[in-house]
Amino acid sequence: MLYAKLQSYVGEEFLIKALPAQLSNFPSARGIRVMKCPNNPLIIGELKLSEELYQFSIIPHTELQIENQVVTKETILTNFSRIYIPCKECRTKHYYTFILPLREPLKYEAQRAAQTQFNRVHDKVLYAKWTQEDKEMLKKLILQFGYGRWNKLQQLKFANRTKQEIKAFANSLLRSIVELLVNYDLGAGIVNLIEENPDDPYIETNQKDWELQNLKQKLISISKRILMLAKIREFIKKFKEHQLKNLGIKDKSQLKWDYLLGFIPSSSFYSQRPSIWWTRKHDSDLIRGVYQYGYTNHLIIKEASDLCFKDLSTSQNYQEFPFPETLNKRVKKLVQIIQKFDGFYDFDNLAQSDDEEEKSWSIAEKQALFNLLCDYGVPIGVDGRQNWQELKDKLILKINKFDKNLNQLEKMVQTIRTRCEQMLMKHKEKEFLESDSSDLEIEQPPSSIGEIREEQGDEFQISYSDSQKFSKQTNMLHFIRKNILPQNQALFQQHIQQVEKELLIDIPEYDPKTHDIQIIITLSQTGFNGLQPITLSNINTIMTTEQILNRIEQLCSFFKKIRDQTNIKRKPELKDDQQKKIKPNSTGGVNEIQLPYQVSTSLKLVSLGRIIPSPAYHSEHNLFPVGYKSIRTHASMFTKGKRCQYTCEIQEGSDGKPLFKVTSEEDVENPIIKNSCTGCWVHIYNRINELQEHKKSKVTISGTDRFGLLEANVQRYLEELPNAEMCSKYKFKYRNVAQDF
Repeated sequence: MLYAKLQSYVGEEFLIKALPAQLSNFPSARGIRVMKCPNNPLIIGELKLSEELYQFSIIPHTELQIENQVVTKETILTNFSRIYIPCKECRTKHYYTFILPLREPLKYEAQRAAQTQFNRVHDKVLYAKWTQEDKEMLKKLILQFGYGRWNKLQQLKFANRTKQEIKAFANSLLRSIVELLVNYDLGAGIVNLIEENPDDPYIETNQKDWELQNLKQKLISISKRILMLAKIREFIKKFKEHQLKNLGIKDKSQLKWDYLLGFIPSSSFYSQRPSIWWTRKHDSDLIRGVYQYGYTNHLIIKEASDLCFKDLSTSQNYQEFPFPETLNKRVKKLVQIIQKFDGFYDFDNLAQSDDEEEKSWSIAEKQALFNLLCDYGVPIGVDGRQNWQELKDKLILKINKFDKNLNQLEKMVQTIRTRCEQMLMKHKEKEFLESDSSDLEIEQPPSSIGEIREEQGDEFQISYSDSQKFSKQTNMLHFIRKNILPQNQALFQQHIQQVEKELLIDIPEYDPKTHDIQIIITLSQTGFNGLQPITLSNINTIMTTEQILNRIEQLCSFFKKIRDQTNIKRKPELKDDQQKKIKPNSTGGVNEIQLPYQVSTSLKLVSLGRIIPSPAYHSEHNLFPVGYKSIRTHASMFTKGKRCQYTCEIQEGSDGKPLFKVTSEEDVENPIIKNSCTGCWVHIYNRINELQEHKKSKVTISGTDRFGLLEANVQRYLEELPNAEMCSKYKFKYRNVAQDF
């Protein structure tokens, strides 16, 4: 386990995994080599732990200074104690900081390990019963469902194993992860999950059992996932207990899942929604789905009969199921929101904190916004994000003295969308009750069957037909702008032959390749109310508004099926000529990849460059290698709606600082050179913004993201470059630098 660490003033970390431990000046099986100096003694000192008091101390073997005081005998060490080893020969000063874990669980684990030896005897008989395949399956299921889900694990794969057996091997897995973890906070959290009783069997830690050596770079993300699933388990458990106790529910099938996230204010859910139609109901069912069917099992979650996502496949509202990566991000976001309540979940309370915000809108303003959304939807900018400024500009044309900011506008759009979704759900429940009462010939109370009325305090009310119209038209516009039109209609062009074969139309000389794009662009630009009969290009045939709408519905339904099939699949494997060729080095890292390397559909890595360990060429989160080059595909600065390639480079500046250069393929003679990568891309975004009809008042962009420096694979390769370990400010994410030392 991890007891503490020593950190040098240049950022090197020396992990203390066993005690007592020698601080040495040479490689030692028992010690930690903290220096390489021929003029100092081989043994510097010895670290000890008093397990009764959980107190660390150091016994000096040579001259040492603790907190600027010379010590010659055993001295107590506290958190952040400063240790100095005097040396006249080395240019590097031997300053170290003694750092303890940030939380108590590791302390508890150490005491428990020392005090409960009777239940720490390795159960060889039990160990022999489990094959390597059993252990691999257990590891896989824990990463899908989390630690502590013993009933679920028995149900899925371990029906012939007892819960105690499963738990013993799961504990061994968690301890193995902690032993390799460098992150103290995560290690403490993992240790705190371990459940053990005196009579439980014990399986000792063995890295080979779990094949974690090959997963070192992923241990942090694995640990975060285990802790996230533990939080979901704890949250669902408390919800079930509350419902069964306070509502008198005896059958778990009667749990009111709509209350799961009901206590959280609506404003907490606005950011990072997987789609514009996404509501609190979808968030609740996503959390339920992960708990019930496993993390990343999105296809099962989508088709589960007890979740709301099953309706997407039959919906005529073009609500495409989000990508797996998008759903994973949403789950993490929801867990972060839940964690803010620190275990105090008021499941009885349905949050009303946004009521005052809605009251600040007049009835006329809400009605005008509703009508605009039904007609035009929420525009999409060149960056692929919702363009709230353009929506506001259009709303100003309809309302005099409209004074709401973009944040208020976004909240009201989501409020209207939620009210429409609730109305549609009420209608569905009403139909179910009516059909149920008819089939069973049971008379239902009058209140349960009848006209649906929205219960709102103001006069702005949304009917069922309004909700249908809103949902269908806004989702159709969003689907067209987000899926069919981007990247020069790439999705459309890819499937044009299939469109021509399957989507027939009764208009002579109609050319889908030309005319389908014409009517789709017309709808996107004018909205539904602006649609007029149009003359088809090249054939001078007039297409009526009804024909246009029918054809667009055909196209949206067709491409939604294609998109749904795409979204439930994992990312395709790279082709042979695109695969990175990796040679392991002595630290298990990466020495060589085949370049250029296609990182994503819009980013190609051309050169990694070389590390200069100067503070100016790295930060806490990024490395800036000289010679680094990537190619980013992005919107053009010169032609609206067109995309082009930008070559991004990092060069060595004359003043000891890096220069960042971006060259557009449309203007190679005039590269953009700035002192930061963000400076380059802000310049580009400002130029793109000037081309737009509805301009943003403020442009924000991450230059490091556009350069590709935030991509996980790129960061892995940069961290393995020579001299990367000498970048003192940089915090490594994938390379175990402490172990390298």
